[in-house]
Amino acid sequence: MSEQHPDQPPTGYPYPGQPGWNQQPPAATGMTKAAMIIGIVAVALSFIPVIGFVSFILGAIAVVLGIIALVKKLPRKGFALTGLITGAVALIVCVVYIFVLVAVANVVKEGAGSTAQYTYSVTGEGGYTVTYLTQDIDQVTTEDIKGGTFTKDVTASTLLGLVTATNAKGNTGALTCKVTDAQDKVVSTNSSKGPAAQVTCPVVEGISK
Repeated sequence: MSEQHPDQPPTGYPYPGQPGWNQQPPAATGMTKAAMIIGIVAVALSFIPVIGFVSFILGAIAVVLGIIALVKKLPRKGFALTGLITGAVALIVCVVYIFVLVAVANVVKEGAGSTAQYTYSVTGEGGYTVTYLTQDIDQVTTEDIKGGTFTKDVTASTLLGLVTATNAKGNTGALTCKVTDAQDKVVSTNSSKGPAAQVTCPVVEGISK
């Protein structure tokens, strides 16, 4: 068995000066770098509410660039794969958000369309302004009350209905609102006192607490 000379490269490796000696890995192309960077940014933004919808575009771009880079067999395949995977994850997160928003919108729409009988009441030690909402978001009524008790029987949305009141300028007295249903059950109540005191009582039980 022959001994290997100290200056001789390991078996299977080229000698100095020969092709392949001290060869560096191929540099990543602009496309593979872009795919990876855009994909990482897309997946990071996708988890941020509202802003995350930008990831729907960025994710798609990262996926497309990653696929093109892989098809063309550009250097640094790992960069392209990273862009493809992170871009796909960002798209999935955005799609999930869309489904959730549609579901919530349907629930709100159904709740807003449902109505019931309520009694709105406000009691103040001085002048105040009362504003109440009944069936639709654009059905808002405002009245100036000189003092005492304001009472109104309404047909209101079981989701959007509410009554709110604010002390008039110069009034520092106590202010209380209350909503009761058709069975005379108190749905919500709220009290405040002082300059510009404001109270709000919605028809959704417990939301003002």
